[in-house]
Amino acid sequence: MTLRERTLKLIIERGINKSFITSKLSISNSLFSLFINDKQPLQKPEIMKLEKLIESYI
Repeated sequence: MTLRERTLKLIIERGINKSFITSKLSISNSLFSLFINDKQPLQKPEIMKLEKLIESYI
């Protein structure tokens, strides 16, 4: 499962708000939307933060 798929699963199953995730990653909503829509990858620091966030909800 890709990071994008795991992020979508977190949003759907846990009801996590996208703006909450963007605030934790310190990125814009538009950049997050590009990532979710598979248009642009995240940078390494944001990937690490997102991995930690997902792990904290498992």
